Amino acid sequence: MKHWSLSGKSSINSASTMGTRLYGKENPPDRAKWMLLVRKAALQSRQAIRCLRLGRTRMSIESSVDPKPPNIVIYSHDDATQYRQICATVAQVTDCLSRYALYELGSDEILGERNPWAENVSLLIVAGQTQQKAENLTKIYESFGRYVKNGGKAIGFGMAGLNLASQLGGISSPSSFSFTRKEMTCQSLRLAPSSSDGVEEFSSLVDDPKDDSYSFSGDVSVIAELIESSQPVVVKVCANTGVALISLARIDLEAGQALIGDSDVFIKLKQSNSARLNAFVKLFELVGIEAQRDHHRHPPKLSIGYLACLPQVQETLQGVFPGEVSVEFHTVNRSGLQATDEKLPVVLCSMIPESLGFNWDVYIGALKSDWLGRALLYVPVISSTQTLIDRNLKLMARLPKGFAAVASVQTAGRGRRRNIWLSPEGCMMVSFHLRIEKDFAGKITFLQHLACIAAVEAIRSLDGYEDIDLRIKWPNDIYYGRVLKLGGVLVTSMASHGSYECVIGCGFNVANSNPTICVNDIIEQYCRETGKKLDLLTVELVLARMFNAFERILEDYTIKGEASVLPLYYKYWIHGGQSVKYQVKENPVLINGEVIGIDKYGYLQIRDEKSGEVVTVGPDDNTFDAIKGLVSYKK
Repeated sequence: MKHWSLSGKSSINSASTMGTRLYGKENPPDRAKWMLLVRKAALQSRQAIRCLRLGRTRMSIESSVDPKPPNIVIYSHDDATQYRQICATVAQVTDCLSRYALYELGSDEILGERNPWAENVSLLIVAGQTQQKAENLTKIYESFGRYVKNGGKAIGFGMAGLNLASQLGGISSPSSFSFTRKEMTCQSLRLAPSSSDGVEEFSSLVDDPKDDSYSFSGDVSVIAELIESSQPVVVKVCANTGVALISLARIDLEAGQALIGDSDVFIKLKQSNSARLNAFVKLFELVGIEAQRDHHRHPPKLSIGYLACLPQVQETLQGVFPGEVSVEFHTVNRSGLQATDEKLPVVLCSMIPESLGFNWDVYIGALKSDWLGRALLYVPVISSTQTLIDRNLKLMARLPKGFAAVASVQTAGRGRRRNIWLSPEGCMMVSFHLRIEKDFAGKITFLQHLACIAAVEAIRSLDGYEDIDLRIKWPNDIYYGRVLKLGGVLVTSMASHGSYECVIGCGFNVANSNPTICVNDIIEQYCRETGKKLDLLTVELVLARMFNAFERILEDYTIKGEASVLPLYYKYWIHGGQSVKYQVKENPVLINGEVIGIDKYGYLQIRDEKSGEVVTVGPDDNTFDAIKGLVSYKK
């Protein structure tokens, strides 16, 4: 049996699936705070990756505080892909634009006669597959060993970490090891911020050593261990004045980067992505690197908006429309226009300027609707597209039919029940306006279902994308399979002069892998499993196709009623024939039943297992945990 022991006292059975406890003092960051901070992290990640090149690569970005920030040096065994992956993770947890610079360390630099790489280094990270000859590999890791023993700090992941440890802790096996990605297994981990606080369970890939055993001597302490057997997974090794963390847990790899071909493993890793980053932060803290999920980033600056619409529409939108966020329209973008929490200047135009980052050509080329989305307001950074519209009655009264507002980043995105929707760049964030006649009022609750269908249809009706497993969870969520949430819909309405002003908001993770999962992650996973080649999607394309689908579905629903759309809804929803336990209002007794569908108002219908009676459950008073099969009354 393969095992890795510390001082002969502990072992790892690498074939088993167990948990890990990672010790520390701080609680994981509040996820709500992340809403304001993700955009800059995503920008840092992209800039890190854009700045890469094979060989000696450096991302030097000037800082007003320190023009030459200390380096985080990464050795990935000359594997450019592995280097990009580590950069993407590091960019999520530390300010690599100003506080640190990322530097790729090539084997040639280490093996050369002159070896200046250790100058101005705050941290050495080693990871990746062994690609060097044994002789060269020994020289490389001897250099790393000298760096740590001379006071350096390092983190080694997987077998690369054991190579490093062999120079520091007296491992009783060969001084270098090799491995392949196939030897990684998915195991459950548990993050324990302190001995008294709660724990956060998550999954991580763990490397499986080939060699029979590894023993340490000297100043070694266990940082993380398997829960059931107390076996070490992460250890801290002190050598002279230096320190290294050795982690067989591959928390440096995000699920999509790990090239996992197993959907169940992929889902587990994606569910654990936020906790994985928290664990990565903890490792950085242990070696003195400033890192946290909200690492002193400031909320992005709010932007002015651009409304692309016909000239006759522009004529009706002049002046200021006061509301929670007042909107003031301008015919030109003059200097001095500035957005605030209370005011949004909007420039009227015929198309969205390309310089803003919205691809107008892709959007308008894919838009086939007659009216929905033909008047499009784009705001790069906004507090909330939903608040902009539904809390400005005077603006709504003047809006053209099918008006839509879309943003790249929201700083205060809204969900149902005052929930916060995390809104990083790459997420499709849109709110669009509908004026509903009074005789349609009883069916307003059905609009959220139509919007969910449209969002899923936008992708699954594409050629080749029919089997991408996007689903609908009642009442208003978009899911990957039955487990991971990708998006949601929010509908607000109010009566006004004999009609109803409705605003439909949709947040849909299209191209943002963090904080959890996005459509493009799923497409990549699907291609890995099937061998097919599908293009990744853009927000602009999905947005236009969702408008096309919604307009068509709404027309069918308006003329023919719910019977015309229910077959498509049931095709995608995750609840068909699902056994559930439900409550009747505040009665604590749980009743067994079976989900049979939704009624003409969009309410959930459950058949009582014993009596056969059909119970109707509304979305506002109840919550539905689809995984547990529990419909609970919400006070």
